[in-house]
Amino acid sequence: MRDVTLADWLLALIPAPIVAGAVVGAVSSLSLAATIGAGSVPATGLVGYALFCSGPR
Repeated sequence: MRDVTLADWLLALIPAPIVAGAVVGAVSSLSLAATIGAGSVPATGLVGYALFCSGPR
C-alpha cells in the first residue's frame, strides 16, 4: 500500500473549507456567497502553502 504524502493531504484538504462554508451558508441565515467567500480564504492559504512552502522536491 502506498504511503500518503503531504501533497496528498494538501490536495484533499483544499476544498474542505469551501465545502464547510457552503454547509454553514445552507443551514444558517448567513449569505451563501459570504460563507463560501470566507471559506475560500483558508483554501487559498492552503494553495499558497502547497505552491511556495511545500513545493515538489
